[in-house]
Amino acid sequence: MGLGPLIASFAAIDIAAFTERLKRNIMLYGLAALFVLTAYVLGVAALAVHLSQFWGLPIALLVVAGGALLLAVIFYLSVTLTARAEVKRKKQAVAANSGKTLALTAALTAVPLLLKSKPLMFASIAGGLGFLALSGGRTRRRFTNPGE
Repeated sequence: MGLGPLIASFAAIDIAAFTERLKRNIMLYGLAALFVLTAYVLGVAALAVHLSQFWGLPIALLVVAGGALLLAVIFYLSVTLTARAEVKRKKQAVAANSGKTLALTAALTAVPLLLKSKPLMFASIAGGLGFLALSGGRTRRRFTNPGE
C-alpha cells in the first residue's frame, strides 16, 4: 500500500470539486453577462429614443452608432499601445537579464573546479560574501513614461 492511491484519490476529489465550482461559476457569470448585455442594449435604445426627440430617429441612431464606433477605436488603441509597451518591457527585461544569465552560467560551470581546490573555494566564498556586502540589497528603479 503506497502513497499513489491516496494521492490519486485526493487529486480526484480536488478535480471534481474544481469542475463543479467551474460549472457553477460559468453559469452564474453567464447569467450576469446576459443581464449586463440586456441593460446595455436597453440603455443604448433609451439614448437613441431620447436623442430622436431633438434630431429625429435616423440622426439619433447615427450619433449613437458614431459614439459606439469612437469608443471602440479608443479601446482598440488603448489595448494596442498597452501590448506594445508590454513587449518593449519584456525585451528590456530579457536584455537586462542576459548578462546576469551569462554570469550565472559561468559561475555554475566553475563550481566543480572551485570545489576541488580548498583555497579557491574559500576565496570564492569570501568574494561572494564581499559582493553581497557591497551590494547591500540596493536596487535601482527606473521610472518610465507610460507613453513610451
